Amino acid sequence: MSSTPLQDFRRALPGILISLVVIVILSFFVEWPEVLAAFKEVDLRFLALHGLLYMLSVAARAMGARALLENRPTFRDSFMIMMQGYLLNNVLPFRLGELGRAYLLGRKINTRTFFTLPAVVIERAYDLAFAALIVVSTLPFVFGDVDWARPVATTSLIVVIAGLLSLHLAARFRVPLRHWVDVTAGRVKLVERFILPRIDSFLDGLAVLTSLKSFSVSLAWMALAWLLAIGNQYALLLGFLPDSQPLYSTFALGISSFGGAIPSAPSGLGVYHAAVVAAFTVVGISSGIALAFATTHHAMHFIYSGIFGMIAFSREGESLMGMYEKLTSKKNAEEMSDAP
Repeated sequence: MSSTPLQDFRRALPGILISLVVIVILSFFVEWPEVLAAFKEVDLRFLALHGLLYMLSVAARAMGARALLENRPTFRDSFMIMMQGYLLNNVLPFRLGELGRAYLLGRKINTRTFFTLPAVVIERAYDLAFAALIVVSTLPFVFGDVDWARPVATTSLIVVIAGLLSLHLAARFRVPLRHWVDVTAGRVKLVERFILPRIDSFLDGLAVLTSLKSFSVSLAWMALAWLLAIGNQYALLLGFLPDSQPLYSTFALGISSFGGAIPSAPSGLGVYHAAVVAAFTVVGISSGIALAFATTHHAMHFIYSGIFGMIAFSREGESLMGMYEKLTSKKNAEEMSDAP
């Protein structure tokens, strides 16, 4: 039995309302003549550089995702599925792009979705760790001695590291863990039906964390992806503000990455823009330039993922609505997680 569109809309409604409230607040806070002026004066050469660095960043991320799956998908498949995931997140609620990527990767390498899902989870943990590192590193230069913000970012980093360590321990001791789950939780019918048949695949997918080589290679590629992301953000900011500093865009990248954790409409509409405007305002950049920057980056991300994602879906004979039904239907969800 699948959920109805009305039920899905009700579940997505809180995020949509948050986005609407944020957009309304932005509409009063931002100087709109400055936004229009920023768009008119932007240097298109830096837009091209931003696009190049963006593609290189996604390519590095795709290599990191390959390493998390022991290089089983090809680079081309990993890159295109990354774009498909971005596209799904941009147009569908509930951040279904992450689950969609796990499903598409599993289908591509002929394995179960619950085997590839840990790779996506680990990648998201990397992102939180790098975002926390960026915020911790840039805060002293932005605020000076900060009593409240540094502990928040540091705590986030510690939580992510603790989470990765927990996943590592679960992978290393997956046999006794599986036995413990079987003995203690197997008596519960829901656990027996939905969890036990998939826990082996999930724990096997975590095995990459027990390989120092695979872990190191994936982490190195993700670090490069973030360095390139810092570069593409700075390149775009130079297009709007030629005398800007890398610190400004780097700080905004870290803040906006944490902003993505806030419930919102698909693609982080409104919430992402507000996070960027807030970060840039703190460092003295006008709200008009900040919103023009955020809107441009958001639009470019939407366009790039849309082009590559739709090409990939078209070649596979898939549609966005078809993927939505597969990812939200209980029956299809069971089938796609069980079938290799």
